[in-house]
Amino acid sequence: MQGSAMRDAKKFTYLWLALLLCVAISAPVLAQPQSENPRVEYKFKRGDTLIELAQKYFRKPSDYRIVQRLNRIRNPHRISVGKKVSIPFHLLKYRKSQANLSAFRGSVSIASMGKALEPVKGLGLDEGSQLSTAAGSFLTIQLEDGSRVSMPSNSKVRITRLRHILLTDSVDYELAVDRGRLRSKVTPFGSKPGRYRVRTPVSVSAVRGTDYRTRVDDIAGTAFSETVEGAIDVAVGEKKIGVSQGTGARANKAGETVTANLLSAPELMDPAKVQSEESLSFAITPNDLATGHRIVVSSDAGFVDIVAEQKQNSGPVVLAGIPNGRYFAKATAFSNEGFEGMPSTYSFKRLLNTVTGSAEQSEFGYKFKWFGEGSGKRLFRFQLLKDNKTAVALVDETDLTVDSITLSDLPDGEYYWRVGVTQFTNDAELGVSQKWTEFEKLTVAS
Repeated sequence: MQGSAMRDAKKFTYLWLALLLCVAISAPVLAQPQSENPRVEYKFKRGDTLIELAQKYFRKPSDYRIVQRLNRIRNPHRISVGKKVSIPFHLLKYRKSQANLSAFRGSVSIASMGKALEPVKGLGLDEGSQLSTAAGSFLTIQLEDGSRVSMPSNSKVRITRLRHILLTDSVDYELAVDRGRLRSKVTPFGSKPGRYRVRTPVSVSAVRGTDYRTRVDDIAGTAFSETVEGAIDVAVGEKKIGVSQGTGARANKAGETVTANLLSAPELMDPAKVQSEESLSFAITPNDLATGHRIVVSSDAGFVDIVAEQKQNSGPVVLAGIPNGRYFAKATAFSNEGFEGMPSTYSFKRLLNTVTGSAEQSEFGYKFKWFGEGSGKRLFRFQLLKDNKTAVALVDETDLTVDSITLSDLPDGEYYWRVGVTQFTNDAELGVSQKWTEFEKLTVAS
């Protein structure tokens, strides 16, 4: 009697375990948020089996059971052609992908595996690399799929994932912004189920091919995501926000979020002028909604080789120390909510060419002197007019290579004088630059 009871108990136990297994296979799995447990979709081809797929493409072949449960597959040996199966990224085999340093300026630091690397153009960067830029410094890296990532001044970024998934021939990239800013120009994935994410201390943004900015204010504990082209998804805890072109999202450590439309691209006043003064100056058409503007200068239209940038709350944006050449300027405006707006891009010429003059009475008459900055051949012209600025020049000396002229025996009266400079360059694109000082008034009285 006791043996019969034990056999009945065993039968009950086996039936209960079998029931649990059926439930586990048929019931949907409660997954983590997609931002933290992303999956790739695979369409089964003729001859595919889940077990063979796992042996070839899974990091652990036995993980086919996880995929079997997730997709409620009863027979892993027989799966219909065309069936779409969801597979977690972390189960898949990959090869290491790589990034390369495309351009850099100023003081940048790069480290990998705890070892500092010397920044050189073309330097290979692996998963785990740490990048930082000091004040007035910039760098751009290019990922294997052609995506570009640019870091402006005072930024710190880690490459936390740099992989190529073998099963789908797709990318799996992730970067972490600890401080400062990052601009991501992401190559569209097409039909491949790739992944590009940017993580901040308070949010994670994911894209499938777009141009957007990420900014971390580590003092305020906030992160900004602003989409210039395409669209992104920003995850803040359990919350997911869609950020389409021309909009932005801000999040803080408490999980609070704000979305807003970005300000339209600002217009430069006289954008075609040659920047010939000691410092570059960009006057921007006023906008009552803007609390400030930023100008970024690059040697190329894609803004890979960034040369300088400056943010200013009011008045023209001024940048110093830019050598001669052809450049591109990107202008953006900031809103009251702290969002950086849509960009406008202009090309301009930089040709340093300044001239200033002075006049003084000397032993031999009146001495007029001039000086200035510029490179290449410089020829000066001096003009002196009597009584008014529109009169015919009393003195008009051209092609001067000296820096002064002395005039004696000037009759009493009022005179107006100025100095001009013509600067020649060896660069056909920059051409010739001409400039005059403003008229100065000189009164001669015995």
